[in-house]
Amino acid sequence: MLKLLKSTDNFLKEVLPDFDFDNPVINPLTLEEEMVKLMAEENGIGLAASQVGVNARVFVMHLKNMPEVYTPFALFNPVIISASSEQVEDEEGCLSFPGLFFKVKRPKTIVVEFLDRNKKSYILTLEGIDARCFLHELDHLNGVCFTDRISKLKLDLAIKKQRKRYGRTK
Repeated sequence: MLKLLKSTDNFLKEVLPDFDFDNPVINPLTLEEEMVKLMAEENGIGLAASQVGVNARVFVMHLKNMPEVYTPFALFNPVIISASSEQVEDEEGCLSFPGLFFKVKRPKTIVVEFLDRNKKSYILTLEGIDARCFLHELDHLNGVCFTDRISKLKLDLAIKKQRKRYGRTK
């Protein structure tokens, strides 16, 4: 049973290795099912292996703008083929950082490649929330959290506000 790692866990800062289908750390189908289940339980639209302590380049996501694609599903060894120069700033949150939301600038459109749980290769063009989610989860696989994409001042103020809201003094 997978458990969600919180912001203080150092594993979130790890750069993860490719998922090895010939010698998998966990069965790809089992991993997909467990990650999708946890993502749904946490009301997320994406969840990276680093957020559940699995040392492999995989994340699950629910595509919002592509009803013809069965989702949610796992993307193994995802890469960006190209990204638009046009950037869009929008709010992001993260299951490992509950209650924190920040505006993050990301490419509007991306072309990506990945493998599914059966090792079948896909190339998709993603835009809007789908591109944002893919990039957010890919960041996790590279040891980058969305809080790394904002200023320390904004992060400190948001944490202070969150602690005040929930009655914490530290």
